[in-house]
Amino acid sequence: MAGFPAGPGGPATSPLPPAPDLALLEANLAALAERQPGLADLLRGASATTGAAAPLLRPLRTSSGLVTATLGGLHLHSAHDPATEAARLSASVPPAVDSVVLLGFGLGYQAEALLARGRGLKVLVCVAEPALLAEALSLRDLRDLLSREELGFVVGGARGADGSDHADGADPGAVVPALDAMGSSLFSILANRAEEKFRPEWYAGVRAAAERYASKETINGNTLKRFGRLWVRNLAHNMGELGRLPGVARLEGRFAGMPALVLGAGPSLDEVLPHLQELKERCLLIAVDTSLRSILREGVEPDFLVVVDPQYWNWRHLEGLSSPSSILVSESASWPAVFRFGSRAAFLCSSLFPLGRAIEARTGAKGKLGAGGSVTTTAWDLGRLLRAAPLYMAGLDLGFPRGATHARASLFEQRAISGGRRLAPAEASHAAALFSGGPMWAPANDGEKIRTDKRMTLYAWWFESRLCHAEAPATRNLSSHGLAIPGMGLASLDEVLALPPRRAEIDAILDAAVRDAGDGGAAGSAGMAAAAEGLSALLSELAATAEKATRAAEEAAQARRDLAAGRDISARMARLDGFDRELLAGGANEVVGFLLPPLSEIMGEGAKSLDEGLRCSEALYSRVAESALFHIKKLEDSDLSKGRSAGSDA
Repeated sequence: MAGFPAGPGGPATSPLPPAPDLALLEANLAALAERQPGLADLLRGASATTGAAAPLLRPLRTSSGLVTATLGGLHLHSAHDPATEAARLSASVPPAVDSVVLLGFGLGYQAEALLARGRGLKVLVCVAEPALLAEALSLRDLRDLLSREELGFVVGGARGADGSDHADGADPGAVVPALDAMGSSLFSILANRAEEKFRPEWYAGVRAAAERYASKETINGNTLKRFGRLWVRNLAHNMGELGRLPGVARLEGRFAGMPALVLGAGPSLDEVLPHLQELKERCLLIAVDTSLRSILREGVEPDFLVVVDPQYWNWRHLEGLSSPSSILVSESASWPAVFRFGSRAAFLCSSLFPLGRAIEARTGAKGKLGAGGSVTTTAWDLGRLLRAAPLYMAGLDLGFPRGATHARASLFEQRAISGGRRLAPAEASHAAALFSGGPMWAPANDGEKIRTDKRMTLYAWWFESRLCHAEAPATRNLSSHGLAIPGMGLASLDEVLALPPRRAEIDAILDAAVRDAGDGGAAGSAGMAAAAEGLSALLSELAATAEKATRAAEEAAQARRDLAAGRDISARMARLDGFDRELLAGGANEVVGFLLPPLSEIMGEGAKSLDEGLRCSEALYSRVAESALFHIKKLEDSDLSKGRSAGSDA
């Protein structure tokens, strides 16, 4: 967006500049209220509160006849033709992005131009002050724009006398859950310089939060490249478990108002372990797999054990152990041997991956648990689903307090010690952990600094984004030296030890939960087999279409020569268009798309010629066919197809 200095006179102005129109404002707010009534009320209130104050915007008529305005001496848009300028800037957004974050709304020209591009592009507008947006809505008829489902808003609060935001507006970090709700995976940021300069701290916070979100997507993409096929293999292998085991949805709300202690494997877990027997008398214990070895050494078994990582090396945290009184909570793509673990009962959460979701769509969902990259995030979300409150976090350091990396009895720590030798001591492993993830210093809960890294700050962001919701359970951290997480206060161990004993009540609820859980529901093995067969049929259709499209794209490579010879190539192009429509209408698109690299990686920066376009299409069709055939093969090799016993190793 622009933000050119406003010059005196010239063709940008007219003798009769437009004036704010309260009737127009109300019409725009009425259109907005159809989709976002809370935001409409906020803007209506901001307009009423600031009505007697000097306006923030100075409206002007441009030489093109369109209205613009200045803010603090800077133009919100072009002084000559705001619409043309907005179209030019919109054209600069890469075709692979699925959403755009606008830092500032201006008078709506940029949002209009972006949404005019179509292709499902979404726009998230971030505005620092509601009064600024309300004034903009009094200058242009934006009812059509405001009714668009693809348009979202994050609006801050009006500044108080002390310069702080009022509580009725959103803080800059609200851009994160907003992007999450929009399902954004690749986005661009466009900034209105005039608005950004008006509230630089707020917009800087939005930009930083959005860039953290983008980092998460980059990490997710890299993780997919490494483990995508493993997840599919594990999930296909565990199809029998999907039919056999109940879902966590059957546990929802059972521990309402019960305090719970979530046990991670960070270094500060060692401070809690000596008191674990007493803590179990007072709290529901939810442990992550990496902490189990440490917990069992204290003669304590957790009430719930959360295991969601699909890798073999993650299974090693449980190998050789059992916890007969614990309830295992896992995901259907976990390493298959997890389901042999000696526990009291097992529940599944809904699959995080498209193949699992496609199966559950046919057989019934298990119950969703969040995943923020760390198993501790899923353990916290289990506590939320159980409606336990408050949630106390132990071993959640998200950093390296005093240079330590894990609790002393964890597999990570024990492997480092046992594998140490004179030329490669255990300290070398510690140093690698400390410095390999983009190290940085950040505030700790005690007000000091803690060494952390980019990966763990993303986990912290996940907690922050969840804790800002009104329905999030009160959560407090026992790690005084751990990374400070906004919304998660600090609690002392003495505070938890002072809670009244409730073990008898907890055990009674656990007994009822196991007794009432039943099995996997109506699906069973027969239902799962039918679901897998139906999905395989859809995948086969999609693979066949993609293979035909690949051949058609190869044949269409002659199109340039045909075109040069004056021959009509419309039939060839129409055939490819037909294949595109068939592929987009397929019933297994999400499943196949899971293993595809980002479209930008396949298509590059965009085709600059017909030949390049056809080669890109051929590459995309080929990848679609390859992914579909891989899924079909794994479904054919599944437990249900081959009759293998559940829980055998992959």
